[in-house]
Amino acid sequence: MESVSEHMHEGVVGGGEPLEIPAFLGMTEQQSRLLVALYNETDPEFAKNMPTALPVAAQQLSNEYEKRNSVGKKLERANVKWAEEYKLFDDVQHEAVEKLSTTDMNIDKAAEGLVLEETEDGSIHDLVLGSLLYGGIRREPSGPDDRASMSPVASPNFEGAKRLLERALEKGYTMAAVQIGSFYMQEEKLAAGANLKGQDPKVLAYEWYKKAADTSNPMACHKLGFFFENGIGCKKDIKRAIEYYQKAYEQGYPDSAHNLGLIYQGYAEDTARFRDIKKAIEYFERAKQWGYSASCNALGRMYLLMSKNDELAKEAGNPGSEPEDYIVTGIELMEDAANNGDADAMMMLGLIFGSKDYGLYDMDKAQNYMELALVRGDLEAYNYLVRILRAKMAARVALEKENLENFEKLSQADKEKLIRQLAKDATPDSATHRQCANMNCEKKEQEPGSFKRCGRCQRVSYCSRECQKEHWKLGHRAVCKSPQE
Repeated sequence: MESVSEHMHEGVVGGGEPLEIPAFLGMTEQQSRLLVALYNETDPEFAKNMPTALPVAAQQLSNEYEKRNSVGKKLERANVKWAEEYKLFDDVQHEAVEKLSTTDMNIDKAAEGLVLEETEDGSIHDLVLGSLLYGGIRREPSGPDDRASMSPVASPNFEGAKRLLERALEKGYTMAAVQIGSFYMQEEKLAAGANLKGQDPKVLAYEWYKKAADTSNPMACHKLGFFFENGIGCKKDIKRAIEYYQKAYEQGYPDSAHNLGLIYQGYAEDTARFRDIKKAIEYFERAKQWGYSASCNALGRMYLLMSKNDELAKEAGNPGSEPEDYIVTGIELMEDAANNGDADAMMMLGLIFGSKDYGLYDMDKAQNYMELALVRGDLEAYNYLVRILRAKMAARVALEKENLENFEKLSQADKEKLIRQLAKDATPDSATHRQCANMNCEKKEQEPGSFKRCGRCQRVSYCSRECQKEHWKLGHRAVCKSPQE
């Protein structure tokens, strides 16, 4: 049989003319060229447009996801005070951008008319707008790698901008404390505290979030719950994390409902003593009702696990009668999550339909979900997508080689049907004999299960510790999550 590589010309698209393929969707140039070349074998016109069309689709999906998961949406069930506070902040942000654009970025002109002097009684609107305008200035970077200069704490006007927010807080505007807390968390992320003299930005963020949480601001309560759960700026305390998550949950904050569900699953060492599967399902269900797709995905995973774990099903109160019922419900939940933009659900569905674990093997569906996951930013989907496309190409080559005359007489629909079937039959190995996940390694298991899985995400396998370390550096660290995450 002719090899797949003989039918594929990397970097050649459409009519056979070489085409420069820029890196897109976070992939390397080499990965981008290979993916375009693979698609070129089945849909040359689409392949030609991939480097521009897919990033546009990614941005659209990201925008839709952000809109569904905006803070404003999350506060719809809370006390109207918190929704109004957030709306004021959101409106002022847009106003700041507009004022700067109409004054050629002249901050003093943009701030004309605002009452900002310490001796004057400025409105909350003026204080917040002034803080955003003057606090937006950054110091000049020392070089291209100077991320610390991007921190809001690096602004020469930081103390003044912070003081304006402090004055807004004194007037009862708790979003000001949340914003100051976020300044310090950005400092931690971008500069690891380099712009602060001997102060820990995580501790400072905790202190400011607590000021807002003490007034029952649900955003701040959720953040404080997360800090206590993970020991950020404070001592780790799961019990106190639950208390603050519960406060936010009682005001309809979906992120807190989801995190409570994760805690009550009890999968982590720190949360094992709180394990209560019925409670976990209740919190996930409520977050799902509030439109939180991650909880929908988490529920789907639990139902799939229950199809194979009688003890887990018993802990959950046996919500299904047969293993098949759990599978159907689990897939429906995960598809719902994927339809609402959850990249992890897309990835997991691609893996499920690409294996025989649940009797749902379907290469077309596997390809579709892996494509969506890649577009949503999950780079792990790349390796799986390449394998699916290569299997389909191998099937096409086999058909053309063995019975070219009869194959060409078939309708396009029948051709595709035969290709799918042959690809399915030709790759039973791939469901059980895993390939090393390191993109620079082509090794495949000689015996099913001989490769070690990633201990955290359990989604990928490696032929050696060296390959695992290399793949981690190549980007696996950015997408690796444990099942309960």
